[in-house]
Amino acid sequence: MKIALAGKPGCGRSTLFRALAGSVDADTGKPLTVKVPDRRLDFLESIHNPKKNTHASVVFFDVPSPSFSTKNLALIKNAAVLTVVLDNYALGDTINDFREIESELILNDMALCEKRLARLTKESRGTSREAILLAKLLKRMEDGSPLRILGLDEGETGILAPYALLSLKPLIVVSNRMGDPVTPDDALSGIVLEHCGTLLGIDTGFELELTEIEENEQKQFLESMGYSSSSLSRLIKAAYSALDLIVFFTMGKDETRAWPIRKGATALKAAGTIHSDLARGFIRAVVIPYNLYYECPDKILLKEKGKLSIEGKDYIIKDGDIIEIRFNV
Repeated sequence: MKIALAGKPGCGRSTLFRALAGSVDADTGKPLTVKVPDRRLDFLESIHNPKKNTHASVVFFDVPSPSFSTKNLALIKNAAVLTVVLDNYALGDTINDFREIESELILNDMALCEKRLARLTKESRGTSREAILLAKLLKRMEDGSPLRILGLDEGETGILAPYALLSLKPLIVVSNRMGDPVTPDDALSGIVLEHCGTLLGIDTGFELELTEIEENEQKQFLESMGYSSSSLSRLIKAAYSALDLIVFFTMGKDETRAWPIRKGATALKAAGTIHSDLARGFIRAVVIPYNLYYECPDKILLKEKGKLSIEGKDYIIKDGDIIEIRFNV
């Protein structure tokens, strides 16, 4: 998963990037790959002591200012989630800043859609499903509506996928201000919610200071300041939610691994996520809910108790499922 950090100059975007990297000296010009913290996976590792323990990963990009210039658009277009950082330290006009940024996203999308629609019309495809959809989107964007609020169906988003439209991307808004703990103001919360975004209050300066504290002391310091988790954990959690992702696990002596997957995915889709051969030769899936395994980390005993679930290809994966795919190719 790729997450782009964008915002106006001086908003705290690069400070947040360094905090996420865990170092004041982090190179903001390079992508930052971080492991997704997951205590469930750590528990599986403690039980199996595998050769490898593979966390899911997230890649952050610090989009330099001006973030929405033509030069920098590629970084945003390649991201699965857009995170906009607003400077709220002086309790300035963050709502106006947010509206300006949304307008830039919409204007970029309008230009792309107009260009594509003109080409379809020239090619005598002005009444195609794609052209009709683009015309509908342009009308809504002219009213100032970002595409993410329109509730497009799967077929429509499939048509638009190659365009990487900016205002269609899941949006996280970071209100960068001091607090104990930080709480975003209600007015900003309201407008971000209207635009189908997620608002997080983060003190980027505090988060960067946190990186200078020994790792084993960070949790206690966070809690003493009124925080339950770091900005990294909160951002990743928000991104997973925005993309409607859950996690399933595979385990064994060779490797324990976390696999992000869309909510509602089937066992067959999970098999294909692991390896295409598993999907091609799928027979069944052996499923153990994580909570059951945590209480009794013994597959043989769980089988004797009838706790192992044997599922077909249409089984809907649940968050935390531990899965073993039986297959034959």
